[in-house]
Amino acid sequence: MEVTLKIDELVKLAAVDNNLFARSFFPRAARMDSPPAHTTMWNALDNPLARYLNLRCFRGSAKTTICRMWTAKRVAYSLSKTVLYIGASEGHATRTIQWLRSAVDRNRFFAGTFGLIPGKKWTDTEIEILNTVTGETTWIMGVGITGNIRGINFEDFRPDLIVLDDVVTDENALTEEAREKLINLILGAVKGSLASPNEFPNAKMAMLQTPIHPKDASGMALQDEQFVSVIVPCWTPETFHLPVHQQISAWESMFPTEQLRADKRAAIKRNKLSVFAREMECKIMRVENTAFLLPWLKMYTGEAPKFATKVLAIDPVPPPSERQISMNLMGKDYEAHTVWGRSKGNYYLYDYTKNRGHEPEWSVANALSLAQTHKVSGIVVEMVNYQRVLKNLLEAEMRKRRVWFPIFKAEAVQNKYMRITGAFSQPASQGQIYVHENHTDFIEDFGAYPGVDHDDLLDSSASAINHLRSPLLELSEDEVIQDDEEYSRPIHRSGAP
Repeated sequence: MEVTLKIDELVKLAAVDNNLFARSFFPRAARMDSPPAHTTMWNALDNPLARYLNLRCFRGSAKTTICRMWTAKRVAYSLSKTVLYIGASEGHATRTIQWLRSAVDRNRFFAGTFGLIPGKKWTDTEIEILNTVTGETTWIMGVGITGNIRGINFEDFRPDLIVLDDVVTDENALTEEAREKLINLILGAVKGSLASPNEFPNAKMAMLQTPIHPKDASGMALQDEQFVSVIVPCWTPETFHLPVHQQISAWESMFPTEQLRADKRAAIKRNKLSVFAREMECKIMRVENTAFLLPWLKMYTGEAPKFATKVLAIDPVPPPSERQISMNLMGKDYEAHTVWGRSKGNYYLYDYTKNRGHEPEWSVANALSLAQTHKVSGIVVEMVNYQRVLKNLLEAEMRKRRVWFPIFKAEAVQNKYMRITGAFSQPASQGQIYVHENHTDFIEDFGAYPGVDHDDLLDSSASAINHLRSPLLELSEDEVIQDDEEYSRPIHRSGAP
């Protein structure tokens, strides 16, 4: 009797605790820790308002395993009468059917607890599960997306659960014609096959997909107001938009943060950032909508040329508004400092730093540190609004330190997009822009622009590139100070304010 009470209690608790359900009844499948990303998936699948769910998850996120356990739970608690599993092929779909068969055939604790036994249909593509506790029957069928899936019903019942598991592939998303055909099938025939909400209030169509193309079926569902779309990238939501070195893995035990960062950096070096972004960040970098192409950038290793004219450019951040302060600076731009140099007609990114929020002391200290470290010929700043204040702060600190770097006025261009594209398009397309392989933040922003959350690095860099355009600024080897104690070139060491 005591054992029965414990089982009953487990059944009640597992009904509302998905993690408990998974770990109790499927310990092999749920053998690793359950990160917040998995909770996001479970909650999306359980969401009663998501009759049509578009769940976009990174590759390796265990979305298939979670959905199998979620389906098993709906069977165990008699929440589904008819289930249709659709895979990229029949083979993909039948693997899930076999998994569910095994759960009833071999998982004695699961099957025994909920009274589940095989029904009269027990094949690799179609099974019937009898629930001896509730007296209900659940039919489950697995088919490929290319098979005949129109008008499927089970003994006159339409599916009350339809799961599409990674049905969009590189092959069927390759051409516009193939994408359109699949979209019409999924958002038309399959979607229309779902049981009526009047008869089955919990009826759901769940599309689980790692995105392939911006205009694939999952991409179109993002724009469909009937779908609830949930995106689960490989990074935590709090760090998704941060620089690579600050991003944190959404599933540390499976994808350690340092390894994930290394994978992203490696993808950037191979000019395959778009693939990593798609597979792991669920982010489609639409080449046709980007201003620049990643292959335009040239990579250098080791040190950039010593004999170059270098400038520091600053894209400052003005004081935050009361609203931004109340939101803890959420959405606030970064202040970006970039050091660029020109040598033999090419432009080299030497260094950069970013800082969120308005911190004048940091701005001045960091700017002068970069200027002295890289022996720049001057500092480029716009002379409008807060930038004038920053100029005065820099000059005051230089007087205090008894050092001097000229402050140049950045080119005034009202339209930021025109300023950035105007600075980079010609030299980048001609292979004249060189960045270090570790400049991952800049490279990522360059490849995605204008589809970036913050363009501060690019804006600052544009000011530097525009200033360095004149070939008259290039220095020869004998004009460069060789003494490491020097922080500037002779022509700029006099005339301090």
